[in-house]
Amino acid sequence: MERDSYFDGGLLQLIGYRILGGLVTVLTLGICLPWAYTMVYSWEAKHTVINGERLHFEGTAIGLFGQWIKWWFFTVITFGIYGLWTGIKLIKWKTKHTHTRYGSPLKSYFDGGLLQLIGYTLLGMLVTVCTLGICLPWAFTMIYNWEIKHTVIEGHRLQFDGTAIGLFGQWIKWLLLTIITLGIYAFWVDIKLKKWKVKHTSFAS
Repeated sequence: MERDSYFDGGLLQLIGYRILGGLVTVLTLGICLPWAYTMVYSWEAKHTVINGERLHFEGTAIGLFGQWIKWWFFTVITFGIYGLWTGIKLIKWKTKHTHTRYGSPLKSYFDGGLLQLIGYTLLGMLVTVCTLGICLPWAFTMIYNWEIKHTVIEGHRLQFDGTAIGLFGQWIKWLLLTIITLGIYAFWVDIKLKKWKVKHTSFAS
């Protein structure tokens, strides 16, 4: 019997970590941004369960800081061009340090490419704008599917079975709750989206 996938992190925790990370980053003039990233990544991983296997994040702020300096240097000498690769480099680094058990010798990696990410992002934005936001759930599921199918955790590739129709139903519900609570429920949408995404993620058989 296949075990469930779910995300059990709470909204207040997420808000707290993001505020703390943002505050520390501002106070250190951006120097501690890698620490903020690793803090949030670690929290997300330990609250993510895929097919009954809870994830662990083993990356460190020091390790990311070394990569950050390298990416910053290449961005400067290429007059900003290398900055386009920074986002996907960060995803690769994050995935590399994500496992289902500590000290695992099996590799985790992300094999998606920059041009694919740019293409899917632009397509999603175009369709969303042209449909006045109606197709935003389709854009989300398209990018989620691409991101997840290019993620391998300890040698096991992930798969995503969420659909735009399924997310659209949730989206309408969240929109109505946001309206009737005068915008208060909007704070929960981000974490609800994360829970929906993880629920439809599993290890490929």
